[in-house]
Amino acid sequence: METNISFYLRANRIHVFIDALRGIGEPSRICFMISENGESLLITPYDKRDFKSHSVPREVYAGTGAMEISSMKLCRIIADLHGWNLSHSYRVPGKVYESQKIVIFDLDKAETIEH
Repeated sequence: METNISFYLRANRIHVFIDALRGIGEPSRICFMISENGESLLITPYDKRDFKSHSVPREVYAGTGAMEISSMKLCRIIADLHGWNLSHSYRVPGKVYESQKIVIFDLDKAETIEH
């Protein structure tokens, strides 16, 4: 299943599309991982509450909320790796692997979001 993730760099916000979260089993917490070469970003369910995980509000699955994460650190790491303009926003395509409960986004295929 295809999905997307958006990075709003000026605001240091990340929008995770709900279909990605539903595809990996509607987890209550998620974790982001960047591949060693920096080309891919992975989202996976994560049980622990720590500095690596992000809580998913329950209202997201009820259709009344959005999954928005504020993370200057993650936004800057990805922007630096790919030479993204910090005053722009980017949408990145990804693929949900339901049986493995992961979503992989191809950071090399990011497109600027036109406002």
